[in-house]
Amino acid sequence: MTDQNGKIKDLKNVYELAIESRNFEISQLIQRNNFIMLFQGVLLASVFQNQASKPYVEFTICFFGIIISWYQIKVAAGAKYWQEVWEIKLAKIEEKLKELITANEGREFEILFSFAGDEEKEEVRKRLRKHKGLFGFFINNLIINKFSVSRTPIAVGIALFSAWLILWAQCVNPNMTTFVSGHNFSTKPAPKAIENNDASR
Repeated sequence: MTDQNGKIKDLKNVYELAIESRNFEISQLIQRNNFIMLFQGVLLASVFQNQASKPYVEFTICFFGIIISWYQIKVAAGAKYWQEVWEIKLAKIEEKLKELITANEGREFEILFSFAGDEEKEEVRKRLRKHKGLFGFFINNLIINKFSVSRTPIAVGIALFSAWLILWAQCVNPNMTTFVSGHNFSTKPAPKAIENNDASR
């Protein structure tokens, strides 16, 4: 019996550590993403508020915007990966704790991460039914689909990466529809109109 109690205590300690690690990954994801988004906002503002045409500056800003967006995607994806890892570990620990506590202490152990979630989803659906109308129906469906908050920074990073890529491509190829400045990097002077020598005589 003492052996079983020791196992339960050890599992509880590991369980608490896994929850702390999982919560740490989520909080760090938000902080890191906010930090990177601050740089993204400064870079975007510097591009769109640039009054005078500076093609080389715009080219450099867009290039760094691509790099920062790529790192934003990697940071968000890495944090999401470790969140998933810790939640898988939590689910496994919960199953073991439930088995040991039920067998040794004769009481139920409330599980959080290893539960499929169908019952909770139905309960949430019932609570949302009080919000009626077309707008309410639309919002209810968004809520019930359980969009992942921790996946959103990855999607935002991909969107920004695509936007910076388009802006950078516009700097390289000025014949595209103008997004930034539409200036050519060529140093050749623009062709001058041929003067009509007859008119000057």
